[in-house]
Amino acid sequence: MKIKANAKINFSLSICGKRDDGYHLIDTVMHSVGLYDTIFIEKADNISVICGDMPQEDNIAFKAANLFFKKTGICGGCDIKIVKNIPLSAGLGGGSADAAAVLVALNKIYNAGLSYEDLCDLAVKLGADVPFFIKGGCMRSEGIGEILTHKKPLEKGYILLAKAETKPSTAEMYKQLDCRDIVLADNDKVLLAISENNLEELSKNLSNSFQVLWENSFVKCELLKTNAKAVALTGSGPTWFGIYETFEDAKSAERALKEKNIPVWVCAPTQSSLEFE
Repeated sequence: MKIKANAKINFSLSICGKRDDGYHLIDTVMHSVGLYDTIFIEKADNISVICGDMPQEDNIAFKAANLFFKKTGICGGCDIKIVKNIPLSAGLGGGSADAAAVLVALNKIYNAGLSYEDLCDLAVKLGADVPFFIKGGCMRSEGIGEILTHKKPLEKGYILLAKAETKPSTAEMYKQLDCRDIVLADNDKVLLAISENNLEELSKNLSNSFQVLWENSFVKCELLKTNAKAVALTGSGPTWFGIYETFEDAKSAERALKEKNIPVWVCAPTQSSLEFE
């Protein structure tokens, strides 16, 4: 089985507080975009994962497969090969998308009969944003990321992703944010704009609580020089994205940032996170 596992962006992200156990509460609008890893998976006697130089036991896809077989009690395994295209540690959910793809693919390959809810219950054990990637599209995510509400996806516009900086761990980013004033997004306005395919209103309401930690980003500055309708941060960074009305506008911005040696990717919103071939 061959699967395209699409990345995500956060059109908005608010940090709403912290639980007693230290986990932060969020309210975010996530959307799948057409930058993807390619995953090849087939039945085998044991679990094996090939993904660059990464030890397979450290790969979240290996952990996802192991969790699937423990949950279902199926005696079997799988050979997994991942061709990475989504940059690592970028706020785009590449590893989480891969893990979700493995869970869904194994459920199909072994006819395990796990429901969407069953798959999400497994996914959240791997990471707070993994359940989103079981279906993807457009969702509002609340709690620690496990409370998902499906929304109508965006059907127009183009996205330019740009990443040239590095960041501390996400946990460290949260720690830094605890000492700052938090900016909260109006997610109702964001979702209304998406449902109406209104790029003007969407662009006016992009917001991310982590953005305050990246105000001096040179990537942001270069994106703002393009004809983007708006520029915002995805996840906890360091990837920024611009929204463009046309493909030509996005490609023009891509050329401008490439001249600055900034890694960039042009993509469009997608209706789902996983595409099976």
